[in-house]
Amino acid sequence: MASKGTKLSAEHRAKISASHTGKKHSAETRAKISASKTGKIPWNKGKKHSPESIAKMSESHKGQIPWNKGKKGIFSPETRAKISAWQIGRKLSPETRAKMSKSSPRFWQDKKRSPETIAKISASLTGKIPWNKGKKGKKRSPETIAKMSKSSPRFWQDKKRSPETIAKISAGNTGKIPWNKGKKGIFSPETRAKISAGNTGKKLSPETRAKISANTPRFWQGKKLSPETRAKLKASHNKPETIAKMSAYRLTQVFPIEDTKIEIKLQEILKTNNIPFLKHKAILGQPDIFIEPNTCIFADGDYWHGWFYLQGMDFSNQRKFNNEYFATKIKRDQSVTTRLEAKGYKVLRLWEHEINQEPKKCLNRIRALL
Repeated sequence: MASKGTKLSAEHRAKISASHTGKKHSAETRAKISASKTGKIPWNKGKKHSPESIAKMSESHKGQIPWNKGKKGIFSPETRAKISAWQIGRKLSPETRAKMSKSSPRFWQDKKRSPETIAKISASLTGKIPWNKGKKGKKRSPETIAKMSKSSPRFWQDKKRSPETIAKISAGNTGKIPWNKGKKGIFSPETRAKISAGNTGKKLSPETRAKISANTPRFWQGKKLSPETRAKLKASHNKPETIAKMSAYRLTQVFPIEDTKIEIKLQEILKTNNIPFLKHKAILGQPDIFIEPNTCIFADGDYWHGWFYLQGMDFSNQRKFNNEYFATKIKRDQSVTTRLEAKGYKVLRLWEHEINQEPKKCLNRIRALL
C-alpha cells in the first residue's frame, strides 16, 4: 500500500481503474459507504480547481462518451426529488451562465434538417400530449419577461432579408393554403378575451406604425377593381344584415373619443348631487348622459350644433361649415329628439352657454325631468 502523500504513476492508476471497470457495489455495501460518510466534510469542500487543473480535466474528457448518454430513468423518483430540492434557490453567476451558453450551443444551431428528419420528428410527435398542456397558474413577472426578451432575441431580429431570400420565400409559399384559412373559432372566447386584454392600452410608436404600413401594403393597393367586383361589393354592403351590423357597431363608437369640457362639467354637477348616470349609452343619438330608466341628456356645443346660426349669424361665406351645414345639423338633432321621445325616452338638450353660465338652472331642469 502506498504511503500517504505518495503520487501514483499513470500506469498504476490505469490498472486500478481497469480493475474496477464493470464492478457494482451491492445495496448493502452502498448503504455502509453512505453511513460511514454521514456527517463528514467532503475533502474538496470549499476548494477550487486552478485554471491549469480545469484545462487538464477538460482536455482529458474530450472525445469520451458521457457515462449517462442514452440512459433513461437512471435516477429513482426519490433521487430526482432530492436533486430538484438541492437546486432550488441556487443562482448561477452571469459569468457562469455566459460560459455555459458559449460552451453548450444548441445541437441544431447552424444545422438544417432534411425533409426526412422533419417527417420523422412530425410523426413521432403525432398524438402526443404537449408537456405544458393544462398547466396553469405560473405567471412570469414583467422583469423576467423583459430579461428573457433581452437575452433571447428573435433569430431574425436586426436582420434584413435579401431580395433573393424574399423571392425564395414567396415562391415557396405560392399555392399553399394558409393554415387558418376558413377556420373560425380556433380560439376559445376565453383565449380571445385574454388576447384582447393583453393588447388593451398598448400603443405602437409612430416609427413602428410606419414600418408596419410600409411592409404590409393593403391587398388592393395599386389594383383596379373590375365593374363586376365593384358591383358585388356594393350589393354586399346594401344587404339588410350588413346595414344592421354596421348600425349596431356605430352605436358603440364615441366621437369625439375624449369627453368635451361641457360634458365633463355636466358630469361633475351630477356627481356632486349624487345623481347616478351613464355616459354615451349605445342607443339612438348616443346621449352624452343617460339616467336610468329613460332620461337622455345632450350637451350641445353652441357653435357645432348651430346656436349662433339660430341667433341669425350668417355663415354663407364659409366653405364647409356654412348655413346649409348648420341647418342640416339642427334638423338631425331634432329628428333624434323626436325619434327618442317616440320610443318612450325623456330628452333634454342643454346648450354650452347654459351649462357654463347657469349650472344650477341646468340641475333644476334635470331634476324636474326626473
